[in-house]
Amino acid sequence: MNVAVLAYDNCLVSAVAGVLEIFSIANSLANASAGDKFSGLSILSPDGEPVSGFVGIALQVAGSVLDTQPDILVIPPVFGDVEVLLENDQLIKRIAELGEQGTILASACAGSFLMAHAGLLDGKPATTHWKLAPDFSARFKNVDLQPRRMLIDGGSYICAGGAMAWQDLALHIVARFMGREISAACAKTLVMDSTRDVQTPYFMFESKSVDEGFTDKNILGVQEWMQGNYSRQVNIALLAEQSGLGERTFLRRFKRATGMTPNNYLQQLRIEAARHLLEVSGKGVDEITELVGYDNPSSFRRLFKRMTGLSPREYRSRFSRLE
Repeated sequence: MNVAVLAYDNCLVSAVAGVLEIFSIANSLANASAGDKFSGLSILSPDGEPVSGFVGIALQVAGSVLDTQPDILVIPPVFGDVEVLLENDQLIKRIAELGEQGTILASACAGSFLMAHAGLLDGKPATTHWKLAPDFSARFKNVDLQPRRMLIDGGSYICAGGAMAWQDLALHIVARFMGREISAACAKTLVMDSTRDVQTPYFMFESKSVDEGFTDKNILGVQEWMQGNYSRQVNIALLAEQSGLGERTFLRRFKRATGMTPNNYLQQLRIEAARHLLEVSGKGVDEITELVGYDNPSSFRRLFKRMTGLSPREYRSRFSRLE
């Protein structure tokens, strides 16, 4: 399998080098086996010229993606304005051509924007960084975006979620083409976690207005009140009273200002508070359940796992900041 990584200005340099290093390590671990190996490991740029990666690190390249047809092309995260890449018509056209000609396109984080813009993800499941999901959905309405998933393998394409999910992407490619044993050996050699299925444990709660730039002072006051009173038992009538609006007007304006219903907003606040307590305190789950406004620990556990992908115990084990 001939493999190349597409580098461009403001790309994550660790992803460009790291993917190639993982493939090289996989090759060395597979020396005694008769399985496929990765060859022609190289870095390409849109025009064959060197690029300046994130924090200004220069990357030398082997040539232009316009003149090369690898078996696998990895598209790394970009820590800059993805719009600059989407406006590169020649690059987008080439990505579309490669997809049509049989190259397996593998992206991490915002790299999926390029594949979507090339029309390669229409009607197909895909993922991207959880924080970019609203923008992705607004741009590419024909793509079945599944931001909770860490990685999606569509056969002719592979999408990985967060910025550091390039590690999951590289290990998955190793597993797919060289076998799970080699992939597991790579993960152990590099002391990497190769078991991440979802990126929900990394979500941070952010409400977003349906209308970009829109601010509703009445609703903003309710949001601030909810942030300080999420543990209370509240209802729509109480929240509408806090806003000084009628209930129907309040519900309509709250959805416009936050992108969600009051109940969903309250639920997100409570789960975020529970996550924080699991990270920084030694309080038991029953106590945390009560502190964040729930009265049934079993129901809370089910809700927490549904929203984060982990049980409270698993979340604490992974993210606790206590020494």
